Amino acid sequence: EALLAVDIGTTNVKGSLFLSGVPVTSSSRRISLAIDPDLGSAEQDPEEIAQAVFSVIRELAPRAGDRALSIALSSQMHALGVIGEDGKPKSRLLTYFDTRAAPLLGEVEKAGYDLYLETGCPPLHVYPLAKILFLKSKGVIERGDCFLISAKDYVALKLTGEHALDFSTASGSQLLNVTKLRWSSLALSLAGVEEEMLPRLLEGSEALSLSPEAAETLGLPEGTAVHLGLSDAAANQLGVGVEEDTELAANLGTSAAVRVLTRKPFFDDERMRFFVYYAGGGRWLVGGAVNNGGIVLDWCLRTLAEAELEYSKLAGDNPFNILDRLLQRSPPGARGLLALPFIAGGERFPIRSPAARGVIYGLTYAHTRADIVRALVEGVAFNLKWIYTAMLERGAKQASMVRVGGGAASLASWRQVLADVLGTPVCYTPGEDAALRGLQAYISGSLCRRECSELHQPSEHSSRIYERVFEDYLRLCSTLRSGSWL
Repeated sequence: EALLAVDIGTTNVKGSLFLSGVPVTSSSRRISLAIDPDLGSAEQDPEEIAQAVFSVIRELAPRAGDRALSIALSSQMHALGVIGEDGKPKSRLLTYFDTRAAPLLGEVEKAGYDLYLETGCPPLHVYPLAKILFLKSKGVIERGDCFLISAKDYVALKLTGEHALDFSTASGSQLLNVTKLRWSSLALSLAGVEEEMLPRLLEGSEALSLSPEAAETLGLPEGTAVHLGLSDAAANQLGVGVEEDTELAANLGTSAAVRVLTRKPFFDDERMRFFVYYAGGGRWLVGGAVNNGGIVLDWCLRTLAEAELEYSKLAGDNPFNILDRLLQRSPPGARGLLALPFIAGGERFPIRSPAARGVIYGLTYAHTRADIVRALVEGVAFNLKWIYTAMLERGAKQASMVRVGGGAASLASWRQVLADVLGTPVCYTPGEDAALRGLQAYISGSLCRRECSELHQPSEHSSRIYERVFEDYLRLCSTLRSGSWL
């Protein structure tokens, strides 16, 4: 059989066609993300996303030939949109970068720890629960409306005609009881919504059927199997080859995350420094994601290396080579420079603050742009270490290896920084997108173990430096938070 796996990311829709478990061809489409820092808005058009998915399917499906074809989806989480009774979008999708719901978190915070223990989600503005309150305050919601609670819902509706969603993706909504796998009565009470307004829930490996309308549009047989699959977090976890709780997965994409896969979920104390999501197949993801991951690299390129960036475009060079060269010009610790990399409009883990902004501390005449780049990259790694440290305190096993994936993971210098900061070997295997590999493994029930193409051993010298600098980083964050500046 043939499986067409499609991953809906923040700025790209990617697809791969797998024949007998082997990827044979791939495609991608850009999708827009409209960010207005002044308003705090960060929106996407659900129709544009659906059209991008349909375009990828139309391109790849014919290459399956006469083989029976199935379609599977993974997607980013935490978005919220509204569809009317006619099944058409009434709003754009409010993505995880959108901070406009933050002022309405008061009621959510009152239920904070009880809500966390039920949904696995701390009180955060990134989750759809808070965004429902925001849209209701704007009078957007009317009788008969339904909610989209990820970037996947509307695509699933267009493909199958059903308003449905997998448990894995729904667990990132703060609306799902993450252990009982049903909508949370506490969360729905806080949001003031009925279950009928939310998607039907199912395990992502369950097959739905391609609708007659979608079949005609795509040129595929009516009834073609459509699997709603997994969240991008769960798919990435499997795709980088992490199947055991003795290994840690790190995703370095536009955002970044560290996660462990476990058959028994565990929760944090009242500080709620990490999430607990459902991963599909009777397993859970425990970890934390930061808004400020690869987007920090993008800022560095546009702001600190504009001339080189333009030249790399003309020369056909990988822009990450620019950052690699800059990082190599600055030693571990960035010559005493500290950077809090909160440049993408707030942060969700380990600091829960929509007001968090970037800080460069300790700048002197002797510092260079290479030091600024290194300090920012180290800042992202420190945030991931902060989350991982909290997980270890609450029962996670010490990882023997960190397996990394995501587009920004191709930056070798960043992988070495991560190994040195975590004090753990980092394994990287380039190739087709990790989320697509993981999605294929989940649907087929196979393992996705991959040998390391590049293994970065932590440097004892650098790790000692980072132990000290990490403590300085925590003190800086604490000082700024005590003054309500973070």
